[in-house]
Amino acid sequence: MLPIIALIGRTNVGKSTFFNILTKKRNALVSSFSGLTRDRNYGLCYLEKNKKFILTDTSGFDFELKKIQKQAHKQTLMAMNEADLILFMVNAREGLLPEEYEILKTIKKHEKDFFLIINKIDGIKKNEKLNEFYSLGIKNNIKISASHNQGINNFINEYLIPWIESKFQKIKLKKTIDKQEEIKNIPIKIACIGKPNVGKSTLINSLVMQNRIITSNTPGTTLDAISVPIKYNNKNYILIDTSGTSKKKRKKNKIEQISVIKTLETIEKTDITLLIIDAKDEQKKICNQNLLLINKIKNFGKPLIIIINKWDLLNVIEKIKFKKLINYQLKNYFFAKIHFISALKSQKIFEIFKLIKHVHQSTKKQINTSKLMKIMKEAIQKHQPPIINKRRIKLKYVHLGSSIPIKIIIHGNQTKYLPITYTRYLENFFYESLQIEGIPIEIKFKDTINPYIQKLN
Repeated sequence: MLPIIALIGRTNVGKSTFFNILTKKRNALVSSFSGLTRDRNYGLCYLEKNKKFILTDTSGFDFELKKIQKQAHKQTLMAMNEADLILFMVNAREGLLPEEYEILKTIKKHEKDFFLIINKIDGIKKNEKLNEFYSLGIKNNIKISASHNQGINNFINEYLIPWIESKFQKIKLKKTIDKQEEIKNIPIKIACIGKPNVGKSTLINSLVMQNRIITSNTPGTTLDAISVPIKYNNKNYILIDTSGTSKKKRKKNKIEQISVIKTLETIEKTDITLLIIDAKDEQKKICNQNLLLINKIKNFGKPLIIIINKWDLLNVIEKIKFKKLINYQLKNYFFAKIHFISALKSQKIFEIFKLIKHVHQSTKKQINTSKLMKIMKEAIQKHQPPIINKRRIKLKYVHLGSSIPIKIIIHGNQTKYLPITYTRYLENFFYESLQIEGIPIEIKFKDTINPYIQKLN
């Protein structure tokens, strides 16, 4: 069991910046705007002497009574409840504010160990605002500048490591772990993407069977990429909720631009992508934004499962029309698996894990050259390449360029003249013959150079 440490404080005191430094990743959104973090965000931190702990970034304490702030406040209280240690962060530049006395009262109610982290000390005179924080009566107070990486090593060596050693000295991690068991327990990372308010957070909450992520009818409720671990049928998964990608034409503010970049980064770093589509919203046409996302996923070579949410809101005739429409519009994305659910009513949501399992197993399949050669010959026998300049295009040799993503290289004559329709035919034929599910295939062609022509030149 690893110690869990929660970052607590007002909005915009630097918690997410500190979180990114300790986790050595950029998983938390950072901006001068306040209120970006709303849900609990977990990260695994590695220290020297084989010390590890789980760090939880939380939303800033905001005493406004808006609906989303209330839910964010609830998430913060849950983080404090599950934590072994609380890091209470304040802003040295702003000095001690009345809200911090209220936050301290809440921390003390939980009866947990806690340290006071005085952040943003760069440019602050020691005898001015820093002394204000002594009135809180906290013995362990650490002065740092997260953005300038100041005082962090001192905090780790003088406070954090000794605390871990004193509180968790009885817990000894096994040095030798069975490798097969370790591989088996490596979690599958799943990105949940889609337009705002299609039900991404609701789906994750339904799968974990708790209100883990804040949900609201207001688009843009989720701003950060939130990782949620879950175990299903003895297999570990990490579901990553992302912010909704808005229409391309609409002018985006800075936060939305950062969110879109983080969504694309999440797709690239995860194993499988779930594209959530609102059935009620997409009845007339699958929007260009979703088609762009599918293209991005295909370019990354990532497995894709398309989840049609709010399926229960359609009548029988609407469902028939929708299926015909989506099959037509996604005919060029034959690799994508399609599944229909109702996240709010938990209808057919756990069948998603079966799809994920099949798709993930497909990524582990071994593809050798002899098998590819056999498939290519069968494809040519059933449908030959076209004739160009009175000569038929010849496909001579095929091999695997890369397995993740799956890239197949075909050598031949006049391959640059192959029409896109024949390329798609080959992609489809290889996809069905290799029996891989949900994974895009990219085929590249290379013309065979005649060595005699080179000698004449």
